[in-house]
Amino acid sequence: MVMMIRNVVNKVLNMIASVFRGKSVEYLGIELRELENIFALLIIGSFIGLPSPPTTISLRLLPYLGRELIVATYISERLDDMLGEMAGVFDIE
Repeated sequence: MVMMIRNVVNKVLNMIASVFRGKSVEYLGIELRELENIFALLIIGSFIGLPSPPTTISLRLLPYLGRELIVATYISERLDDMLGEMAGVFDIE
């Protein structure tokens, strides 16, 4: 009887832990996306008036910006509702 209760409790705890793991992975993905945006902004920020790193560093990092430019273009297309996007990230209804 005690063993059966222990198994049920372990299954419930494992289920709760997997839910929290899924949420944390989702939040890490969102943070990675934002860090990629910041990286692109640091490298090509001179287009909007931000101080940029030295040219040699920017040129060395430029090959890594292909994906970032695609992401920046996608984000600029859907900038009309940033508050709605942030509410969707944190499941605010």
